[in-house]
Amino acid sequence: MIVDRYDPINLFELVPKLKLEFEPELAQLDQLLDDDELFSVVKVDLMKRNPNSARLGRHSTPVEVILRMLVVKRLYGWSYQQRPNASLTTPSF
Repeated sequence: MIVDRYDPINLFELVPKLKLEFEPELAQLDQLLDDDELFSVVKVDLMKRNPNSARLGRHSTPVEVILRMLVVKRLYGWSYQQRPNASLTTPSF
């Protein structure tokens, strides 16, 4: 089943003493990736993988997370095996 997004969690409220900030590139990309039209295009493409994926089966990784991880993977030149724990390197991107 295609899931749009995880329920919002404000990580900065959970850990108030950490001074977490995006890298400048990620901050700019964050604004670009908030585009609903781009989100819709990616979601439609994911739904083409299997005719029933939009309504049946286990919950997928949310479309927003897939899109953002693909951008980060491409930006840093990571392979699938090289990707770090995203919560440590790209907090809530």
